[in-house]
Amino acid sequence: MTHKATKLPAILTALAVGVSLLGACTVVRIGEEEAEEGGQFSTWTKTGTGFDAVEYVEAVWDEQIIPAYEETAMDYETIIAALQADRAAAIDQFGLVRDAGEPAAVFKVRGDAVVLEFDDTSRNGVFRIEFEPTDGEPDAVLQVGPVIRGTAIRDSVDFIRFTDVGNQLQFAALANELNARMAKDSVEPLDLENIAGVRISFLGTFKLEEAKSIDDVVITPVRIDLVAQDQD
Repeated sequence: MTHKATKLPAILTALAVGVSLLGACTVVRIGEEEAEEGGQFSTWTKTGTGFDAVEYVEAVWDEQIIPAYEETAMDYETIIAALQADRAAAIDQFGLVRDAGEPAAVFKVRGDAVVLEFDDTSRNGVFRIEFEPTDGEPDAVLQVGPVIRGTAIRDSVDFIRFTDVGNQLQFAALANELNARMAKDSVEPLDLENIAGVRISFLGTFKLEEAKSIDDVVITPVRIDLVAQDQD
C-alpha cells in the first residue's frame, strides 16, 4: 500500500499550483465573454445591464422585423397548398426550421382576406377569414387576442437568437413583448365590434410542429391593414 503514500506529495504540489493559478485569474461568468464581443442586447453587457425585452423590440420592430416580412413573406394560400402537396419539400423551400424545444418550421406569410367574424368566446380571440373567391366559409384563422399565444413572431426571423438573450425567462419575455407590440400597433386601432365583412391585408407567421396538422394552423399577425372598399 506504499504507492498511496508516494502519490501524496505530488497531489499536494498540484493543489498548491492550482491555488496559485486561481489567484492570478479573473473569473468570467457564462455570457460575459460573449458580451465582450456581442451586441448591445447581450445579457451580460459591458455596463453590466441586463437584457431589456421592451428596449430590444423597440429597436428591431420597424427597422428589422417589419422589413423582413415585407421582403420575404409568401402568399399564405400558396404555402398551405405546397404543404398539402409535399410537406417536407414545402418546409425545405419556405420554412425556417427552429430546433429549440419541439422541432418546428416557421413560415412568414401574407394575404388579402375578408373577415367573416371576430370570435371572442375566449381571451385568445381570433378572426375567421376567407380569401377570394369568397363562399362564406373560413379559409384561415388569425389570432388577435387580447391573449396572443405562442412564440411564432420571435421564432420567425433568424436574427433573433437565444444566445443574444441569455436565459429562458428572458427569451420568453421577448416573445411576449413581440406579441404585445403587434397587438398595440395592429389590433388595438381596429373596430373589433364592426370588423365582420371588412377586407384586410396582413403579414403574419405560423409555426408548424412535426406532429401538428395543417388544419390546425393559426396565423399570428405581424401587421394588419384595412383595405379601402370600392365605392359604388
